[in-house]
Amino acid sequence: MSVRAYQPIDLPRDARAFMQFRPEVAATIDRLTAEAEREHRWECSQDHLYNHKDPAFWAYWIHKTAHPIQRAMRDRGVEENLQTFKRTKFDLCPAGFKSERDWTFSAVGDLMCTRGLERSKNQLYAGIKDLVFGVDIAYANLESTLTPGRPAPLAFSTDESPTINLTLEQYETLISHDGRRFDVVQLANNHILDCGEEGVKETLCRLVDDGIAQVGVNETKEASARPRITEHQGLRIGWVAHTFSVNSQPFPTEKPWIVNLTPFHVVREPSTALIESQIRACRNAACDLVFVALHWGLEFECYPHPDQLIWAHRFADVGADLVLGHHPHVAQPVEIYRTADGRQVPILYSLGNLTPVFSHPATVLSLVARMRLASGLQNSSRRTLICELALTPIAIVSAQLAGGEVLQLRRASELVVDTPPGSMRDYAQHIALYADLALGRDWRRDH
Repeated sequence: MSVRAYQPIDLPRDARAFMQFRPEVAATIDRLTAEAEREHRWECSQDHLYNHKDPAFWAYWIHKTAHPIQRAMRDRGVEENLQTFKRTKFDLCPAGFKSERDWTFSAVGDLMCTRGLERSKNQLYAGIKDLVFGVDIAYANLESTLTPGRPAPLAFSTDESPTINLTLEQYETLISHDGRRFDVVQLANNHILDCGEEGVKETLCRLVDDGIAQVGVNETKEASARPRITEHQGLRIGWVAHTFSVNSQPFPTEKPWIVNLTPFHVVREPSTALIESQIRACRNAACDLVFVALHWGLEFECYPHPDQLIWAHRFADVGADLVLGHHPHVAQPVEIYRTADGRQVPILYSLGNLTPVFSHPATVLSLVARMRLASGLQNSSRRTLICELALTPIAIVSAQLAGGEVLQLRRASELVVDTPPGSMRDYAQHIALYADLALGRDWRRDH
């Protein structure tokens, strides 16, 4: 296939096409937006709590979908703290560690119901199939539940939260490529209850049939109290997976435990006690590694909220070996945090969308994280560590094949270098600027 066939995906650029606010609410949003833009108030991240009933929340949110925030919150030191980690490769092996056995692990961000997935089976991952699936353990956030009926159209208003659902054909495209599947998917996210308990059950049944483990949803009250552990070729990984919200959807009757939830960004100073106790429970269950996977962060902002650094550091100090983040729908810088006991813990604040619902260059960009996990000896003590981390920026584009148009994921470096001059080249360069924000310019050599 010629690279000249690449085009931006055929989706609205931002959320304005999906707005369905009552006239008086729309007028308030327009007024608040005009005031903020006139005063240049939204050039940096703002400390807004999530509240889909509040027109001020929506004004800022809609603005961000068209103009992703490229500067961190003022006077909180976030950009300075993360600047040193803007690169693509990290050697995390401590001196004197002798590896005896290795595993490979990949992680990607949000799998959402991008239009065109249904005709892209075994094409979506064609350009990055080994990057994502050529590992011992592949992880993703399954942002969309299977719907028992026809997916509802995407819409935003103060009256009800948007629904993000998948057809079976879309699910099959997202979850696998030529027989290789994700090994673990996260279901603790803000769209898990969009189709109620029926949607959760349908998704769980399909995952079981496909042999895919899930984290973040509890099928019984007893399961919610036990550590979630997956085993991979002798490696025991303990998972602590939480979402910040379920978009105000009601929990099934008498099942408040069905989804792990910690209300980051919904209330000030949320309690993180449950996450910390679950980390300790995984440690006490003799897990080799503990991964904390969080659906959190402020959407369409290129830096994490300052409080996220505090929370992530806390989880690492309690015992997490990795913090995996998603939800902002854009890629954010990573951090390697050194704990009090000397461990180096990767914190991936946001991997971005793997498959988006908008076509803005910031939202079609995401990161694939690849890690080498190793078990061995250090000073006669047996340890299991994350020894290497590599980050690859990728973007989703539309491609014309003999059988018609499909969606494909490509390395951002390939798009920048190989795309001929024209509107698609300009689009690829715009994507590249957002990759620079997350990774510096180191990634541009990856071709």
